[in-house]
Amino acid sequence: MNIEDLNQFDLSFPSPWIEGKDRDWTSDNQLALINVISLFEEAVAACWKFDPITAENHKDIIKESIYSRSLNSIYAKAFVYALDGINNLLSNICINLHPPKPVEILKQEYQNKFGHLKHIRDSAIHIENRGLGKDKKGNPLNTNIIILGSFIERRFGFTGNDGKQYEIEISGRTLLTAKDIIQKVIESYDWIR
Repeated sequence: MNIEDLNQFDLSFPSPWIEGKDRDWTSDNQLALINVISLFEEAVAACWKFDPITAENHKDIIKESIYSRSLNSIYAKAFVYALDGINNLLSNICINLHPPKPVEILKQEYQNKFGHLKHIRDSAIHIENRGLGKDKKGNPLNTNIIILGSFIERRFGFTGNDGKQYEIEISGRTLLTAKDIIQKVIESYDWIR
């Protein structure tokens, strides 16, 4: 992906301000949407910098320094954390900010597509447990295979707290799925034109 290709992921507000009778409601919702866009931009940047390991380039990547190879893990985790953070923000909007009704439906759609990222994020953060094959309470995981940030081309995976395997494709296709839902969330609000 070239930097010129990134504009396909641009999100936009229909106008500068959300329309509403309550100034606090409009500013709180708009700030939350700005934060959603900011996290999405982080996911786009992480995807852009991510360099998948393929059959064609695996020998070249093995020759790189361990620090260069570590960059893929950093970008993959940033991708996961950003998309998972959007899920958390959308939940917060629905619980606390009383958005238009379509936002709740779209939040559930986002949850269906990206809710599993919580398992990847939690395992990445709590590597001290997952690396020992344990859940967050210190109990053994119900699995014989522990995956700790593995890559298969563009797919990044971890064993979750429940012993199941979770993965995400770090790609433009994943970003476009998220973008479509987020843009619909934005457009669910009435905007001053």
